[in-house]
Amino acid sequence: MLTAYMLGQALLSGLLMGIAYGLMGAGFNLIYGVLRLVNLAHGEFLMLAAFATYWLHVLLGLDPLSALPITVPLFFLLGLGLYRLLIPPLQRAADPETTSFLAFFGLSLALATGAFLAWGATPRGIPNPYPLTALSLGGFFFPFGRLLSAAVSLVVALLFLYLLYYTYAGKALRALIDNNQAAQLLGIHVQRLSAYAFALGLGLIAVVGTLTPLMFPSIVPSMGFPFTIVSVVVVVLGGLGNPLGALLGGIVFGVVLNLAGLVLSMSLAPAISFAVLILMIMWRPEGLLPR
Repeated sequence: MLTAYMLGQALLSGLLMGIAYGLMGAGFNLIYGVLRLVNLAHGEFLMLAAFATYWLHVLLGLDPLSALPITVPLFFLLGLGLYRLLIPPLQRAADPETTSFLAFFGLSLALATGAFLAWGATPRGIPNPYPLTALSLGGFFFPFGRLLSAAVSLVVALLFLYLLYYTYAGKALRALIDNNQAAQLLGIHVQRLSAYAFALGLGLIAVVGTLTPLMFPSIVPSMGFPFTIVSVVVVVLGGLGNPLGALLGGIVFGVVLNLAGLVLSMSLAPAISFAVLILMIMWRPEGLLPR
């Protein structure tokens, strides 16, 4: 029988997970909004960041927080390189959106297969590197790693929103999301800013990937695709082309997922994801916060 305590615990746990989901969706939404590209390899980049964190722990003894200053700039530079390599040819295609969809699907398969060949299918993880394992707040118990991940994700999300709404570069990014051609006529360097948007999207997913060992017990090469599905659901919930909506959508999805877990098995999480996606498309296809 459900109790008020169980509902409260699920609600707060969902809120903590939702902040990380929202940051993950914000990166996905930024790339889509600026470039009109569906990055189906989004979850695979999270998986690579999680493995990078694992190896930094094994080789250098770094904990996930100490790994952030290494993984985030690394994936930002990776994003710049991938943009130069992949995006201009895709944009010159007869049907850029379909071509990019297929290209990033192929990239996701290549990254997952490469990770499997390099590290095998054996789950890996990082033992709790911090003195605390759990915290009690108001009678509710939270794993310390998940609480820390939510706090870092929230700080990064606030910095991202500050960038978007209070800096010239952020206003230019929002102009590109709103109307690419008009922004170009106003003198915005579209190609350069698009490259930074793609790199920033990968930097945001690298933050979540680096914190993943604190939230989940194991890291495997096949973990990327479910996170891509979550990103799509979060973006549809929040609104396509609206990074702020993605943050809100992530919180809503995290809460719904945890509340559903009270009455359903958490192994049904993918089914819950698809159900939320279908219901949202039927009820409000433009999302909670339209573009």
